[in-house]
Amino acid sequence: MVERGPRGQHRRTRRVPVCLGVGFDSDSSSFSGVTSDISEGGLFVATHSLPPVGSEIELRFSLPAGPELHARGVVRWLRDANDADAAPPGIGVQFNALPEHDLSAIRAFIDEWEPAFFEG
Repeated sequence: MVERGPRGQHRRTRRVPVCLGVGFDSDSSSFSGVTSDISEGGLFVATHSLPPVGSEIELRFSLPAGPELHARGVVRWLRDANDADAAPPGIGVQFNALPEHDLSAIRAFIDEWEPAFFEG
């Protein structure tokens, strides 16, 4: 399945909405935010702390009823508070080092996810 990402980009993996607390560390700082969606390829973190595009970060988050997951990722895009749409500021992060057991947990979560309302 291919989904559209920000600014017309194509996604290769299914993305599902979920609200999770996310901690992340860059070279010199620790931050926190909330994700609004996740895929096996990455996630969006709503935050006012915007590391530059290309920054490598360490992520910590827990899926519902699951253990804490750890992943390394790269900031691929930013949305700052001055963007024209009403969406929250934050960062799009692509996973670049995800342990196999964490990837399996994310895949299982996505496969079991069902929308809270009829999509049609």
